[in-house]
Amino acid sequence: MSVSVVIPVYNTASYLPACLDSILAQTFTDFELLVVDDGSTDASPAICDDYARRDARIKVFHQENAGVSAARNFALSHASGKWACFVDSDDTVLPGYLAEMVSAATYDDSLVMSSISDPLFQGLVTEDICLQGEEMVRYVLHHSLFNLCGPVAKLFSLRVLREHNISFPEGIHYGEDLIFLQHYMNKVDRLVLRKSENYQVTQREGSLSRGYYPFKSEYQCFQACLTEMTAFVGRLNETAERRRALVWRNRTSELFLHSIKSLYAGSEDDGWRVKMRQLRAIPAEYFQYFGDGFEPQGFTSRVISFLVRHRLFTLLLLMGSSYERAHRMR
Repeated sequence: MSVSVVIPVYNTASYLPACLDSILAQTFTDFELLVVDDGSTDASPAICDDYARRDARIKVFHQENAGVSAARNFALSHASGKWACFVDSDDTVLPGYLAEMVSAATYDDSLVMSSISDPLFQGLVTEDICLQGEEMVRYVLHHSLFNLCGPVAKLFSLRVLREHNISFPEGIHYGEDLIFLQHYMNKVDRLVLRKSENYQVTQREGSLSRGYYPFKSEYQCFQACLTEMTAFVGRLNETAERRRALVWRNRTSELFLHSIKSLYAGSEDDGWRVKMRQLRAIPAEYFQYFGDGFEPQGFTSRVISFLVRHRLFTLLLLMGSSYERAHRMR
């Protein structure tokens, strides 16, 4: 089996048939389709089973709800292909989705990445190109390719994933895709880009918005991404100061700020003293590095960024909470 296609499913019955049909219509046919129903409560399980009866390449697994990371990891543990690729169950792919990526996957130690039809990320992949070593690292950073952090529209080597025990972190509720991608890219030396948009994103109402998870989870995500980004940038022949600047300008500052915001914008009902203790436990240099790397957009963002950079925690919690309450009342 050449490619293992992984689809985690959770309550997407309205979109799932179109998704599965688009994969079965691929011009490249040497694949297995691993569908993991993650405890769906709608018609998704029945749809999965019905498609499995139609095509022997489809393997369906049902599990209690454990989250998308657990579902993807479960599928990967049962994959028998040389390569793995991912599709979200509410999206579709054009007939050449697999064929183009497989044709570009000429080396095991590589990542194949193509563009997607999402307005938020258009313009990130603008050319067909193969990059290696330090050139790859510089290109990824300069073109902000870590913004395309979702596992879709990419081809991963199963050998690399297994040799380095790369999996989606299951204790993190947001940012797991970025951590997975960073970890993988730290173990390969070649990136192949394809600008075609064979992956079609379905824009669902509310699908682009998300709230805040507990501070512990958000901060854990930031720390994991900081570790992986530091290793990635560390492959460059640059001064320590320059490498640190590159680390904090590429998603790291954004995730750090998000973890801070979770203390006043999230749903946790921790007391004032608990929040202050959590803020004071963060290494002081992180706030300085954040201030050097983050580029705020708009007045409110500039104010919050100033308070974070200068560790003005009391004002930060007061103003942040007031802003969030006013924002929710609109």
